Amino acid sequence: MFKKALLLGLAVALALPMYAQAQEERPTQDSLGPFPVDRTRVPPETDLIKYARVTTTSYGFLKLTGNARSAGMGDAYSSVGNDLSAVFYNPAGATQIERYALTASYLKWIVGSSMGTFAIGAKTNVATFAVNFAYFTTDEFEETTSSQPGGTGRMATAGDMAVGLTIAKQVTDKLSVGGNLRWVQEDLDLQSYSSYDIDFGTLFYTGFHSTRLGMSMRNLGGDQDVIGQKARFPMVFNLSGAAEIYGNLGDPLSLTVAVEQMFFTDSINRYHFGAEAWVQNMLALRGGYKIGYDSESWTVGAGLRQKLGDQSVGVDVSYSRAEALDEYPIRVSVGVGF
Repeated sequence: MFKKALLLGLAVALALPMYAQAQEERPTQDSLGPFPVDRTRVPPETDLIKYARVTTTSYGFLKLTGNARSAGMGDAYSSVGNDLSAVFYNPAGATQIERYALTASYLKWIVGSSMGTFAIGAKTNVATFAVNFAYFTTDEFEETTSSQPGGTGRMATAGDMAVGLTIAKQVTDKLSVGGNLRWVQEDLDLQSYSSYDIDFGTLFYTGFHSTRLGMSMRNLGGDQDVIGQKARFPMVFNLSGAAEIYGNLGDPLSLTVAVEQMFFTDSINRYHFGAEAWVQNMLALRGGYKIGYDSESWTVGAGLRQKLGDQSVGVDVSYSRAEALDEYPIRVSVGVGF
């Protein structure tokens, strides 16, 4: 009996230090970090609500920015555009051309694709009228099928185009309105389809310094049957504001800032922030930032404007980054007023 008690006591004496050491080395909540299942995580229903209104769209090129001035400001442009390029963003801005104007832009986009825009317009006693054109093309690519995933040897092509008529009118000294009716066609190699869409916009000068507010609704059109499924136009609603925080347009030095919120039918809300500085009303420096995009973020740009008698000529360039694809889209625009 005494031997058993002695052996039991020795076992306990040896086990206690080992237990104490094990307790010290045991992982704690702090050493393990957050619990693998975060009990405060956002429930999946939140994302379902967030993306509930997202839908399939066609004519995706209508969402691209072709104009270098707009792109250089991060596309915060709907309340800034005061030349003919406004017909592609907020048609109401076209009322600010002096008499006759034309603009042309070229975009070297991603994966070998490109886009071009052109517009010519005139301001009359009745309203401002303009005709606009846009196209989008891709490089040829080899056709692949489920049975021939390596390629069939046949080269395929795709492209888009749009032709529109813009009418804009200055209703009062502070309010302008405008609309744009377009015929749009999309070519998907063996299939092509076309339809009509409408843009509408307003531009309002508040009277508080140079502050102006812009609103536009773009790409309003009907559903399309695209390869066995319904697809809508990429409708977007813009709310924007801009003001000069230093000087005024036309001064030796001015600085404009702008902000814009975009409501898409095929994406979550997006936000644009931009600034434009004019030096001697001849040299422009621009910068911008975009939030809510998968690939785009910061942009920079510059422009030159020169008076040649009764004519004014402007050249703009912008540079941005498509981060997801590690590409750097470049845009070049030319504008003439006479």
